[in-house]
Amino acid sequence: MMNKIMKEYSSRRLKVGSSDEAREALRGLNNEENNTGAMTCEDLPTKKSKHHAADKKKIVRRSKSYTDKDLSRYAKALRKTTTLEELNLGWNKITLLNKRFNQAISCNSTLKKIYLIGNEIGDRGIAKFADALKQNETLEVVGLSNNQISDKGVASVADALKTNRSIRKLYLSSNYIKAEGAKLLSDALRVNASLQECWLNDNDISAQGAEAFADCLKVNQSLLQLHLWGNDVGDNGASFLASSLKFNRSLRMLCLSNNSIGNWGATSFSFALMVNQSIKELLLFDNEIPDEGAERLAKASVSNPSINNLDLSGNKISVDVLRVLESYDAIRV
Repeated sequence: MMNKIMKEYSSRRLKVGSSDEAREALRGLNNEENNTGAMTCEDLPTKKSKHHAADKKKIVRRSKSYTDKDLSRYAKALRKTTTLEELNLGWNKITLLNKRFNQAISCNSTLKKIYLIGNEIGDRGIAKFADALKQNETLEVVGLSNNQISDKGVASVADALKTNRSIRKLYLSSNYIKAEGAKLLSDALRVNASLQECWLNDNDISAQGAEAFADCLKVNQSLLQLHLWGNDVGDNGASFLASSLKFNRSLRMLCLSNNSIGNWGATSFSFALMVNQSIKELLLFDNEIPDEGAERLAKASVSNPSINNLDLSGNKISVDVLRVLESYDAIRV
C-alpha cells in the first residue's frame, strides 16, 4: 500500500545520508515488511508455555480488518505473556475503545513497541489509550500515525507524556494536528525528559506550532530528533526553530522538508549553525531555498564540524551553485 508516510522518505533518501531511524520508521509506519518471527495471539508464551521464549517476541497482524472485538483476544494474551516485546496491528479497523485491551496495556511489563498505524482510533480512542500509557512503564516506541487524531486527541497524548517516563519514540504523522496540538505537545516536552524522537510529519502545525516547539527546545535537553516534514511552517516557523538551536544542545536531527522555506529561513539556519555544535542532520529538501540561502548554509556548514547531513536537494538552486555545493562533504543536493 502506497500512502503519504511512505513518501516522507523515498528509497533515494534512504540511500543518500538518511539515518537508521528513518529506516526504522519505514518499517514501523509501513507495518513491518518482514513477518519473520510473527505469531498469532494463541501462540503467545506464558508462564505455562513450553515454547522457547526467543522465538516468541513479536506479533505482526496487519491488514486483517481487525476491529475492537478482535482486541479482546490480545488483551488476555498481553496479561499473560512473559516475552512479547512488539505488537504490530497496523492498517486494521481498530478504534481502541476496547476496555480490556487498554487495561492490559496499562499493566503489561514486557511490551516495548506497539504499532497501531493506519487504524480508525480518532480522538475518543486515543484518550482511552493515553490513560493506559500513563500507567505503562515499558513501552518505548508508540506508532499512532494515520489515525484521524486532532488537537483534541493530542491533548490526551500530551497529558500522558507529562507522567510517562518510558516512551522514547512517538509517531504521530499524517493526522489532523494543528498549531494548538503542537503547543500542547511542546508544553509536555518541557517536563518530559525521556522522549527522544517526535514524528509529526504531514500535519498542519504552521508557523505557530513551530514557534511552540522552538520555545520548548530552549528548555528541553533530551529530544534528539524532531520531524516536521510537510507542516507549512514557512520562513517564520523556520526562523523560530533556527533561533532555538542557539540554545539547545541535545537535538541531533531536525527535518523541515517540504515546508515552503525560502531565503529568510535558510539564512536563519546559517546563523544558527555558526553557534550550535550538536545538530548533525538538518533536512531542508523540497523547499524554496534560492542560491543566496544555499550559499549561506554551505559556508556555515564549514565552520560547524558536527553537521554531517545538510540536505538541500529539491530547492530553487541554480545549476552553477549546485556544482559548487557538490564539493561540500556535508551537503546533499
